[in-house]
Amino acid sequence: MRIAVVWNHGTPLSQCSFRFEEYLRGLEELGHEAFVVCPESSDDGFPVPTFSPPPGEGLASREFWFDLRVQAAIVPSFHQMSHLLELLVGIGVRTIALGDSDGQMGLRAFPLATLRRMVYAGVSDRRQRRRRFAKLALRYLRSVQRRDPQDAEFLRSARFSDVLILGNAESREHFRRFLRTAGAAGHADRVRVAPLAINRVFCEFPDLDRERRGLVAIGRWDDPQKNTPLLARALGRYLASADGGADVPVHIFGAGGEECFHRLCERFPNVIHHGPQHPPVLAEALAGSRSIVFSSRWEGSPHAGCEALSMGATIVGTPIPSLRSWCEDGAYGRVASAHREGPLARAIANEQAAWRRGERDPASIAAVWRARSSGRGVCEAMLAALS
Repeated sequence: MRIAVVWNHGTPLSQCSFRFEEYLRGLEELGHEAFVVCPESSDDGFPVPTFSPPPGEGLASREFWFDLRVQAAIVPSFHQMSHLLELLVGIGVRTIALGDSDGQMGLRAFPLATLRRMVYAGVSDRRQRRRRFAKLALRYLRSVQRRDPQDAEFLRSARFSDVLILGNAESREHFRRFLRTAGAAGHADRVRVAPLAINRVFCEFPDLDRERRGLVAIGRWDDPQKNTPLLARALGRYLASADGGADVPVHIFGAGGEECFHRLCERFPNVIHHGPQHPPVLAEALAGSRSIVFSSRWEGSPHAGCEALSMGATIVGTPIPSLRSWCEDGAYGRVASAHREGPLARAIANEQAAWRRGERDPASIAAVWRARSSGRGVCEAMLAALS
């Protein structure tokens, strides 16, 4: 098949965390012809085959799509982009939409999850917060009456997706609940599971047998979603406990969070805040680490989780859908009982104890997750769902 990976979010390709090259490589390994379709403004020379519509026309040009002779399209839609998906379906293109959410969509189906995201959206002004709450109340009423415009867009996007991919089983069940609540249970079978494809370095790194003692954390630490203060407090509590110890290396990667991490690093010299680093550096750190630690308030399908698992490390984190699903009842890590420092510190200690007891086999963990998270594995799962 001729398959397009479609990017329609304005961001230059080279600045995206989405691994275009891994999807193209995976599709080509499966025998398909693949390329990226994006607006000219996003094509900044990233080394993948690209096609862009003529200036001024945009991806809504039917003639452009007819000329490409595309048979299927992979569209990171984030539960939106319904008009583009409708256009593609209307000209006979099979659509695979990537939601990359925890599935907790819609105020009627998931009021608390929606409220949590709103509260931590970085608005501190009381007047702005009151306005947001007023809008939220109005949206809730509209959602109950099935008249909320945002819910309507989520539904349209699902309707015009032959397959809607979410990154884990719990998120899939959440979104199916949203569909049932919105009176669209007939679309539920379209919702399938596959993680996001990760950089090949995490699937091809050869040295998985080295000694593992440490912990890794990766994130955009200025984002309220990541709950940086919780991570710093939980790590501090674990390292100061009898189960911890000043000899456990902790590597923190990603921009932001300097204030929280500076105090932690001063207290524990074994904690190093590296800032942003490229994938080979992250792979080196993960190869010597037992677990990756998450403190997130919410996530969709975080690349870092699959990167760590594909390197043979396990997951420790807050009780959110992706991490609960990926831990698979303790086979690949564990989640805390609550979003608090005590439960998260205990989860870290308990997972470290599992490693000391010999209950974790990095090579076996990596083998399972490399098959799932490689470009080929992800594309194979998506195309199987499409067929």
